[in-house]
Amino acid sequence: MNPQVAQLIEMLAALQRDGGPPLWGMAPQDARASADSMIGALFNDGGPVMAETRDIEIPGRRGPIAARLSTPRGVDPESPGLLYLHGGGWVIGSPATHDRLTRELAAAIGARAVSLDYALAPEHPYPAGLDDCVDAARWLGKHAAEIGIDPARLVIGGDSAGGNLAAAALLRLKAEGGPAFRAAIYLYGAFLLSLSTPSMQAWGDRDVILSIKVMEWFSRLYLGEAGDVTHPHAAPIHGDLRGLPPSVLVVGTLDPLLSDSELFAATLAEAGVSAELHVFDDAPHAFAQIFMLDMAAEAIDRVATFARARL
Repeated sequence: MNPQVAQLIEMLAALQRDGGPPLWGMAPQDARASADSMIGALFNDGGPVMAETRDIEIPGRRGPIAARLSTPRGVDPESPGLLYLHGGGWVIGSPATHDRLTRELAAAIGARAVSLDYALAPEHPYPAGLDDCVDAARWLGKHAAEIGIDPARLVIGGDSAGGNLAAAALLRLKAEGGPAFRAAIYLYGAFLLSLSTPSMQAWGDRDVILSIKVMEWFSRLYLGEAGDVTHPHAAPIHGDLRGLPPSVLVVGTLDPLLSDSELFAATLAEAGVSAELHVFDDAPHAFAQIFMLDMAAEAIDRVATFARARL
């Protein structure tokens, strides 16, 4: 195994042994607090300095949606824009937990990034968070210039649950009307909501970041006990993917969601959508925001190269 990954797994396993109950054994509010503390301490230090970072509000159907606008140094007064949707199983996470990842992407692409603080389950179950993503995308299509973004050069992206939301939002926008995105970025997205894929069965009991029990807990809180895991807005692989923007997918061989990315990339290609899949050896779930790993910087570079070529 990659020695950096082995060190990471050892560190995370030690934290889990000493850190109380697992996520699926906590109240969602306590899980959020635990994740905010751990992710902030481990993954957010350093990274590119922005010319400006500020909080904004985007109008939504249920009221204002909070977001964090990050402007890299040296971008034009009207730059490309990245709508970024953080991971966390639709239950935990925020623009703060994914701050460095968002800054890294913004700087590497040369785009202002809007990191959306969409509504979380179980207080706001499906489709509330997805509605927020759709509303934010539509707002950017009409008002991006107000925050220095060219509405004709938009990219959407997300990691894990955020990758799911990015794909589902694109399906909704295609059906309901909305702006065109030049590219889509999917970092180890959850596209099937299945606990029986080959990679989930292989790694779901061994991964220290994402497990079968955690994934089942996330899905139940997001969709409810009787949630339809085959609806395309919940599991985008079941949607009509024709006409979606060119896509880049990143995932690791140790990730329980490896099969999701492999199958989604193949399904996109069958639908005539350009889909570039990058599989990183020995990479666990969430590796692209774990910058103690050299492969995180490589993943950012590959994603940025793909996005820049389409902007």
